[in-house]
Amino acid sequence: MGGFLRCNLFYGVDHQQVYNALDEFWQSRQYRLADATTDDRYTLHQQHNGWTALEWTRGWEWDLRRRAQLHVSRTYDCPGLLTFVYDGDFWGYELFHHGMEVDHFVQWTEPGYGFFSDRPRTGRPDLLVAQFPDLDLDMKHARGYLTSVSTDDAFGDFDWADDDPRNRPVREGDRAGRLDAYAVFDFWRFLGVEPDGNPTPGLFAAPVWRRFTAEPE
Repeated sequence: MGGFLRCNLFYGVDHQQVYNALDEFWQSRQYRLADATTDDRYTLHQQHNGWTALEWTRGWEWDLRRRAQLHVSRTYDCPGLLTFVYDGDFWGYELFHHGMEVDHFVQWTEPGYGFFSDRPRTGRPDLLVAQFPDLDLDMKHARGYLTSVSTDDAFGDFDWADDDPRNRPVREGDRAGRLDAYAVFDFWRFLGVEPDGNPTPGLFAAPVWRRFTAEPE
């Protein structure tokens, strides 16, 4: 079994702002945020390089947690992403700004791996670049990270050969090929989000600020 990862990346807002907006959202749904020490918790990191990272709790409930991220974006008019890895097989994202969904990307093209209903999910590099003008992102590199693959092309059980041109890294210094699920970490670095280098997915170089959960009132 591969790794699972679900996390938000908010740009231009700090950890206290993110927490305050999440607290407001969950209170409106008759929940309260409470500090948590169990593994099943949110982990909110301090702002670093303009980004605030929020690791999600376990499970694949999409509706409320995605509404929560949009509430943060709407409250501060900030852009951000939900990035995820599914079972170590593929990665994807939801891009948002102004409290609205902007774009979706899922590395595998089959409908059964949609996650976002009937929305297009091939990823649009122009929309990605446009949401973060201060980062001066390279369009060619953005296009490289948004490389999709069909499971019909499952040669070698997705154990891509180092010399396979379809899996070449996007940028010099990248640690994964563009068809690898953990190209998501290189994608983070492209954005200026720094992973901590730990092999366990979902950890960031930015220090942890708070761990908490949403409890029914």
